[in-house]
Amino acid sequence: MRISTSMMFERSQNAMQSRQSDLSKVGEQVASGKRIVSPSDDPRAASQALIVKQDQAVQEQYKDSRITATNTLSLQENTLNSVSDLLVSAKGLIVKGGNGTYTDSDRASVATELEGLYNQMLGLANTRDSNGQYMFAGSQGDVKPFETADNGLVEPYAGDARPLNVQVDASRSMDVNAAGSNVFRVPATKAGDDESDLFKVFETAIATLRTPQTAENQDELRATLDQANRKIDSGSDNVLSVRSGIGSKLNELDVLSDIGDTRTISNKVALSDLEDLDYAEAISRYTLGQIGLEASQKMFMQTQQTSLFSLIR
Repeated sequence: MRISTSMMFERSQNAMQSRQSDLSKVGEQVASGKRIVSPSDDPRAASQALIVKQDQAVQEQYKDSRITATNTLSLQENTLNSVSDLLVSAKGLIVKGGNGTYTDSDRASVATELEGLYNQMLGLANTRDSNGQYMFAGSQGDVKPFETADNGLVEPYAGDARPLNVQVDASRSMDVNAAGSNVFRVPATKAGDDESDLFKVFETAIATLRTPQTAENQDELRATLDQANRKIDSGSDNVLSVRSGIGSKLNELDVLSDIGDTRTISNKVALSDLEDLDYAEAISRYTLGQIGLEASQKMFMQTQQTSLFSLIR
């Protein structure tokens, strides 16, 4: 095969450009700290890295959902803890109001204290979360669950009991809302008292304490207060049950968060193995590339000077 001067020039030029391209690519890798600057560098590793990044993005979404769920449930748990303390105080007042030595004035004073607790409980039942949504309205966060009628009594629950589910992991959807109709419910007692709600129990107890006591009605009034105490106990047990359920969910979220953190670390390690650059190896290649480029440049210069005219003396 006859090799012309132009062919030698072209080959030398191509070799020099190839060396420059290789050196430039290594420079990009060193600058970015990544072995894969473009998918063509390692198509298989680039494909695997994309899968890991997609999973990492999904894990971040689950992490955000768990944080939201934890904040919501923690606020519910704290609020219900206040409700439990309030019910303990209410029971003590009702017992005190049933003291046979109390005058009507004494009992009215107790009723006023109990009414204060009643209003506090109403405020807790209408608590809003950080987003301004009513916490105990079920799935209708923009609806005030417990309104007060013109006569001062609490109207029936205005929310709903539909669950509000949050996807906190790939295989776990968690209900993070609470229906006030369940939270403030008073289950039927073993003594045969019908199911009710805490607001009605308070209202009955307050009205009873404000009723003047006579020889004819004192037994009836005492029986009504005894019934109110039983219902307070039943309502307290129900609130405790709801709090227990919330506590279980919070514990589960802690476990899921630990699992999610472990998976995030695994993904970061996998990405590092796939993408991160071995600087020592890259610098070695860069040095060899510089030597190769210098050699190809010298060869190109020599090729330029090679012609028949250079042989004529």
